[in-house]
Amino acid sequence: MKKFLIQFILLSILIFFALALYTNKIPTIPFLPQPVKEAQIIINESKIKVAVADTREKRSKGLSGRSALGEGEGMLFIFEKPDKYPFWMKGVSFPLDFVWINGEKVVDFTENVPPPVAGSKDADLPIYVAKEPIDKLLEIPAGTVAKLNIKTGDAIKLSQ
Repeated sequence: MKKFLIQFILLSILIFFALALYTNKIPTIPFLPQPVKEAQIIINESKIKVAVADTREKRSKGLSGRSALGEGEGMLFIFEKPDKYPFWMKGVSFPLDFVWINGEKVVDFTENVPPPVAGSKDADLPIYVAKEPIDKLLEIPAGTVAKLNIKTGDAIKLSQ
C-alpha cells in the first residue's frame, strides 16, 4: 500500500509538471505564494510603479499587511468588467488615495482615506465606492492625488 501511495504521488507530480510545460505556464496553486505582477501607470506625465491585483485572491488581500508604500508606488486593482466595486481599508495601516479608473480615464478619486482605528470591527469599517462604474482602482500613498494634480478626466496609460 505504501509503495502504491508513493508511486501515485510521484505520478501526480510528473503529470502536473508535464501539463505546465505543455501549456507553457505553471497553474496557480491556492496555497502557494503567487509572484507579484508589476506594471507602470503614467498619469499626468508621472510614473507610478504598481503591483497588479488582477485575481480575486490578490484583490482580496490588497495592501493589507504592508507597512507602507513608497513614493511613486501603488497597487492597481483590475476587474474583468466595469462595475461599482466596494473597497475598505481592512488590514491597511497607512492612509491612501484612491484613483477610480474606467478604461483609460480617471472617473473619480477619494483622497486621504484613513486606516482603520485599532480594534475596529469589520462591520464598523467604512466602505468606499466610486461615483461611476470602474474597471480599475489605483491605490497610492495619501497626498499623491494633490501632489500629481490628478483630476477627473485625466488619461492614464498602463504598461506591463
